[in-house]
Amino acid sequence: MHAESTVFFDVCLQRDLGSGGAWPILSPGHAQRAGELFACAARWRIRQGGIVCVHDGRATGPPHALAGSAGGERLDGCVPVLPAVTVDVWCDQLDTPVDRSHAFYLATGCAGAPDETPLERRVFEHLIAGIRDAVVFGAGIEYAMARAIDALLRRRVRTHVALDATGSADPAEGQRIIADWKRRMVDVTTAAMVIRLLERGANDQV
Repeated sequence: MHAESTVFFDVCLQRDLGSGGAWPILSPGHAQRAGELFACAARWRIRQGGIVCVHDGRATGPPHALAGSAGGERLDGCVPVLPAVTVDVWCDQLDTPVDRSHAFYLATGCAGAPDETPLERRVFEHLIAGIRDAVVFGAGIEYAMARAIDALLRRRVRTHVALDATGSADPAEGQRIIADWKRRMVDVTTAAMVIRLLERGANDQV
């Protein structure tokens, strides 16, 4: 795995999805491992983006991540290096150029796929252009994570899930989905192994 051809795709790493939040899918351990991956992304200048929840009160699960609320803010240690741009999926165009100077997040929330609308597809495909490996982690195995992984696999991106940085609202359903990912050749791994593979890739280039 090489840093320049890898994207870290994080999903709903927001306060309401963390411990003590309105819908606590992520344990403190999950959040700590996610923070380690963000530190890794900063170290190796890895491309970052993903999905966030921005709700108006109607949401999958308990009300959470309401627009403008503290619960919608990112978890400590889980802020991308580049300025984050949240893409409103109901807009026809962006105010910010789709470029490499920002980390783009799709406000598809829990239930949406990252490539349903033309704007979403444009931003999602920008995120993964030239990418061989995608590392996915965050909140909601059964929800936005599953849809993001489907979109990556359709585009033949080699996909890894850092399971110890990933939470599920329904553990039984989460295990069913993980088993399906394994059958589809998704690499179900750990944050430490992702970091080790990136370090090995950097050493190979020296």
